[in-house]
Amino acid sequence: MNNMYNEIYGLYYFMLEKILSEAGEAETTLRNINNIVSQYGFSESNLYFTPDAISRSGTGYNLLKASDSGYSSILKSSPVKYLTNLQKGFLKSILSDKKICLFLDDNMIKELNDALADIPPLFNVDDILHRETAADSDNYSDPNYIGNFKKILSAIKQKKALIIVFNNSRGERKTMKLMPYKLEYGIRDDKFRLCGVSIYNERGNGYVKLNLARILSITMPNQSYNENFEGFIAAKRKSEPIEIEVYDFRNGFERVFIGLSNYERISSFNEETGKCTIKLYYSDDDEQELLIQLLSYGPAIKILGPKEFKAKFILRVRKQYEILK
Repeated sequence: MNNMYNEIYGLYYFMLEKILSEAGEAETTLRNINNIVSQYGFSESNLYFTPDAISRSGTGYNLLKASDSGYSSILKSSPVKYLTNLQKGFLKSILSDKKICLFLDDNMIKELNDALADIPPLFNVDDILHRETAADSDNYSDPNYIGNFKKILSAIKQKKALIIVFNNSRGERKTMKLMPYKLEYGIRDDKFRLCGVSIYNERGNGYVKLNLARILSITMPNQSYNENFEGFIAAKRKSEPIEIEVYDFRNGFERVFIGLSNYERISSFNEETGKCTIKLYYSDDDEQELLIQLLSYGPAIKILGPKEFKAKFILRVRKQYEILK
């Protein structure tokens, strides 16, 4: 088990662990098993995985026994997973990342560091040189930033509204009531953004994105919501996606896919040409940032469309050429 990607940590093993844990406490039903597989598996997993999970034949997993009332685990205790030294080394490295304090408190970080005291880190985060990134990243050690981040995470999990005081792009102080949807991280500028729906007259008003570093304070009123965000997201989305062709020039594939990881996209690879085509879905708020970001990839990409975006991209290239001429 020296391989970090050992098959026991694959999706099917993960689902089987969930089923065995539930079936170990009390008998579970086929419906519950199907629900677990639907939640964590692929769209076709119930067709292929579930029959093997409940089977007692030679081709099945043979870990569940059936009765008239359901299924129970044959194990005497819940399954346990063990970490390899390689995985422990990876965790030790991640603990030194400056963003870890956003997700774990000081006590948890200390406990983990103590538990991994004899394990060398897999890599040193300071040895990684980040290129094509902005110099003004968020201050992840700021106590106010950390507090705001954790309040937002809590509100997302509890589906609670937030009242946010922030500075807009002109430096003006504003207050907004908002239903948080997700936190979005941009690797290029090393910043987190809060995405959600603003509330006006106690109704959803529009989909917004807000840089976390601009937030001054957050309060959480005792107000829950059950909003369908998809309608607001669709309203902000441009009707046509940006279509780009990517070449593996100077690690073009890796740079582009990592850089665009926070955008919804559809990708296809042509084995004959060795080129990748990406359809990138975006909103008006993302357009300027995307123009700058796509420019940074240079000859590793080609803009195929739409015409309006392509024209803006060409104009940017010409302006850059005039500056450097």
